Amino acid sequence: MVSFRDIILWRDIKVTTIVFVSGFVFLVCLTQFSLLTVLSTTSMIALVPMLVLRLLFSARSAFWKTEFKHPLHSYLNKDINVSKDKADDIGEKAASYFAHYAVCARNLFLVADLADSVKLLIVLYFLSYIASWFSGITITFMAFIGLFTIPKIYDMYKPEINKAMETIRKAIDDLLDKINAAVPVGKPSKDDKKSNGDEKDKSA
Repeated sequence: MVSFRDIILWRDIKVTTIVFVSGFVFLVCLTQFSLLTVLSTTSMIALVPMLVLRLLFSARSAFWKTEFKHPLHSYLNKDINVSKDKADDIGEKAASYFAHYAVCARNLFLVADLADSVKLLIVLYFLSYIASWFSGITITFMAFIGLFTIPKIYDMYKPEINKAMETIRKAIDDLLDKINAAVPVGKPSKDDKKSNGDEKDKSA
């Protein structure tokens, strides 16, 4: 079975092409029609051929007076139920992810770490700047195309991109270190810790 990673990395050209073209056509339709119209029309396009196929096989069975056998019985009989253990495992993972991201959001918005909150502020400002220039559907188009191009480019030029990103990361870390040094974050200094320790020794 082709995984999501294989699809976005174009490991199977045929499958990726089908997924990409289908998604692109769906987004183009959304620019002209409402979401409900697109979903209902797409569902009808998928249902009508199956209905015609079922009627043809039923007519053939009636004409030849043979036992009817559904043309897609192999798919209808396929077990798609999720076992209790697997459902519990999925639930535990979902709860774990939710708790992790909830803690991250709390730390970011309550400024537990100044550097991380400043990074979030920069990202939010950048997103608001993009939103002022592009509509929601345009951003969706860009994100969809980027999903099928950026991972592939990164996979092809991973060493060069990692080297450039490391340089950028070091520059950002240096800038944030300067900000942390200039802005007090409420952490006790070494001298304060040492003086507090001396006072405790004297009182003892």
